[in-house]
Amino acid sequence: MYRKDAGENGRHRAGMPYMNPGINNIVKNLEETTNDRALAQSIYFGPTALTHIKRLLEMGGSIITDTILVANDVDTSLLGSNGAKVLCFIDDPQVVTLAEQRHVTRAEVAVDYGLAVPGIKLMVVGSAPAAINRVLQRRQREPMSDVCVLAAPTGFASVVQLKERLMDSDLASIVVRGKKGGVPTTTALLNAILREIALENTP
Repeated sequence: MYRKDAGENGRHRAGMPYMNPGINNIVKNLEETTNDRALAQSIYFGPTALTHIKRLLEMGGSIITDTILVANDVDTSLLGSNGAKVLCFIDDPQVVTLAEQRHVTRAEVAVDYGLAVPGIKLMVVGSAPAAINRVLQRRQREPMSDVCVLAAPTGFASVVQLKERLMDSDLASIVVRGKKGGVPTTTALLNAILREIALENTP
């Protein structure tokens, strides 16, 4: 398991998306970072998603990524002082072994490991669509009031459909819709969210 700590260097589908000043700031920051106006227009924020992430930081919860590349680039100076941490299980030897035994992807097993972490969680999917599918499968069988999903993998029809299914679920979510996304986009969006929350908490 990879771990990175702070000390280490109602849906609005049909009409306008859910927006508030904090989300506007995040989208503006992301647009400036990526220089991609179309990307900013593709982002969906579930109505409870930002509140969930704020609670996570206040309660020392876990940000669980599907790739080390995202985990390494999270700005841990923005995690606050309450013990929030970044975890990634994708290269955990037990995850690798179980995936081989079950003939499934490591991303799916890593999701199971991530969901087993106690406390409030943000599942960040920037690379592996199978991780979104696994979260949705688990949600069909159990409550997930302590889980929010940030999903921004890039890809074609099947990936687009998975992201839409996530938005249609009752999970708190932030989604980069359509074919947009990828690891750099995921990292930029996550850091923009953490930066906005840190600014809001600055006296």
